[in-house]
Amino acid sequence: MKTRFNFPTRILFGEGVIEDMPPHLSAMGVKRPLVVTDRGLMTTDIPEKLVNLLRSSGFEPATFYKIDPNPNDQQVEAGTETFRNHEADGLVAIGGGSPLDAAKAIQIRINHPDPLEEYDDLKGGDARILGELPPLVAIPTTAGTGSEVSRSAVITVAAAGRKVVLFSPRLMPALAVCDPLLTYELPPRLTAETGMDALSHNIEAFMATGYHPLADGIALRAVSMIVRALPRAVKQGDDADARRDMLMASTMGAVAFQKGLGVVHSLAHPLSTVSGVSHGLANSILLPVAVEFNGEAEAERAAELAHALEAQSPTAAAAAESIRQLARGIGLPLRLSQAGVKEEHLPQLVAKALEDGCHLSNPRACDDPETMEQLYRGAW
Repeated sequence: MKTRFNFPTRILFGEGVIEDMPPHLSAMGVKRPLVVTDRGLMTTDIPEKLVNLLRSSGFEPATFYKIDPNPNDQQVEAGTETFRNHEADGLVAIGGGSPLDAAKAIQIRINHPDPLEEYDDLKGGDARILGELPPLVAIPTTAGTGSEVSRSAVITVAAAGRKVVLFSPRLMPALAVCDPLLTYELPPRLTAETGMDALSHNIEAFMATGYHPLADGIALRAVSMIVRALPRAVKQGDDADARRDMLMASTMGAVAFQKGLGVVHSLAHPLSTVSGVSHGLANSILLPVAVEFNGEAEAERAAELAHALEAQSPTAAAAAESIRQLARGIGLPLRLSQAGVKEEHLPQLVAKALEDGCHLSNPRACDDPETMEQLYRGAW
């Protein structure tokens, strides 16, 4: 058996740690960074404070913020043009997974001229990501995607008609700056949805095929942290311990899912592009259905997962019920029908889920239309 492990580079973690970032950026040789964020965060003072920090530290930053919650290739191209016009020499991405993923895609586009879909992981695009990439510092303001330490980015590509996963160990940011203070103002609903996203990453990583006990241990510990911290973070946004543990558990999830993900993400990705459901909410609704489905093939792992979830019994059904209780307790809907998904979307959803490569590491085979439809209907 042969395998390969990749773990992230430097992580600065703790309250106020963003203030310690400038010397690290300078050590990378960056003088003219492009700050990548999104429209939502621009309604707060967080990007302005970051730009002021950079300027006061001797940098000459520019800002690109035209990023949607599901970033697309047109926005990546616009960001790439801004990078070139500014004659930037590095990137500082701040926000949730959307601007962090967009910044990674901009990294690729700077020195890789082919259409973005050519770097799709599903078609072996990682082998095409070569040469120098501009350095990237990633600063998360949500506790969900873990993109600050991951090797991938998810971008909606018009030519492909779906979300494309861009993958390469070279896409891991040079520095992750994880400051829990930046998550305190996150609204309860967004805290809930992004928190369930983090939970899905850890659970899918643990259940995924492959030999990776390092990732397994990290994932199980993060599940336990989320179960205890997420309800508190939703209820009281300035709960320091809860915000700290959620940000760490989110980061841990992205470290763990280098092992792989599963069918939840293959089902969730088209729900964003076809039905307009946020990624975190889609994962939240689908996760218990997938846990029960996979538990039939992985009863021992399901029992370990149930223990981490503080379930009533060591079964997949009990684990799934604990997930539903967690989602219900933080105010999230439990059914796709409650999230606005229409039944006529099903054929398109099924087709796109089958095109998504995440299910290839699912512990139970699900590579046929009947199974995918069954799972969607199980969450209906």
